[in-house]
Amino acid sequence: MGGLRKFISLFFLFFLFFAFSGCKENHTTALSNPSVSVYFSPRGGATSAVVSEIRGAKDSIDVAIYSFTSRRIARALIQAYRRGVRVRVVADEGSARSRNSVLPFLESVGIPVRYKRGSGGGLMHNKYAVIDGKTVITGSFNWTVSAERRNDENLLVIKGLPAVVKAYEENFERLWKLAGLTN
Repeated sequence: MGGLRKFISLFFLFFLFFAFSGCKENHTTALSNPSVSVYFSPRGGATSAVVSEIRGAKDSIDVAIYSFTSRRIARALIQAYRRGVRVRVVADEGSARSRNSVLPFLESVGIPVRYKRGSGGGLMHNKYAVIDGKTVITGSFNWTVSAERRNDENLLVIKGLPAVVKAYEENFERLWKLAGLTN
């Protein structure tokens, strides 16, 4: 299984390098010790990977998430916020109404949360985080107990690819501003 993960990681790195080398927005494609860690669920360690990256954050965590019911990940975000890390969350307006949503809990401790519908009128279906302007966590993995224990999901932790990080940062800033218009 380790060989398959290594192959997928290398394939993904080459894909990202070539995909972003032709970007219209002139993103840098320099690779600075890149790494991609791959996780699959159910029970593949995706939640632990997210929590570990959050715990390592020093400056900022920006999250765009569709469904967020994992108390374990919420606790890690709250701990980061309390140690001085800037945390911002943009969440899907409809999914946030779920009775198990942890978003009200995040708001109650002061973490800014904005709610948004999809730009095309559908869902805000992103599932990613940008940490310290250096790491991107992304994939189909919703931050839920079901995603960790029951669903077939995937999660990538991408480091050392500035063009990828910049693309996600720009997308987050756009979502943050748009969500601010409706909150």
